[in-house]
Amino acid sequence: MRAFAALFLTIGLSACVAGETMMQETTRSLARTAVDGAAARYAPGVPVKPFTDCVINTASTSELLQLAQAAGAGDAQAVASRAWPVVQTVTGRPEAQQCLVQAALSGNGLLALQAAGQRGGL
Repeated sequence: MRAFAALFLTIGLSACVAGETMMQETTRSLARTAVDGAAARYAPGVPVKPFTDCVINTASTSELLQLAQAAGAGDAQAVASRAWPVVQTVTGRPEAQQCLVQAALSGNGLLALQAAGQRGGL
């Protein structure tokens, strides 16, 4: 009986962990969609994938949830408008800025990032 209970508990915990992992992946995917849209609208010319990666990787759980909610805001303009304030908050942090600089230096995005900053995009 104890062996059965232990097996049941192990399977139950595994299912919870798998469910949590799926929820985190879904949240990150939705957040990524919102950041992509915001970057395309408010920071044109910036390489979207490295920009989005930096935002997603440095955002807090709360910010990821806000971004995921923004992804469901409606049309592309509404999504970008709801996501952009969160994106600006995240990119204002030193760790996000360091990530953005490293991404820009590793690719050809440095000039685009500088141009976006001069336009007030970042």
